Amino acid sequence: MSKKRIALEDQIKEFIKSVLDIAETQEKLEHINMEISNHQGNLQMDFTVRNRKKVY
Repeated sequence: MSKKRIALEDQIKEFIKSVLDIAETQEKLEHINMEISNHQGNLQMDFTVRNRKKVY
């Protein structure tokens, strides 16, 4: 594997772990949206933890 790929994998794994930790703390593991994009080595990572409740 190339150094670039290894670096990307490491950063992506770290991001996913962080998002899961946050969602677990908020007790919202069921409603997570993650988006990861890479452009010339610049990672952009966004996530949303949703709060949904049944009304009836």
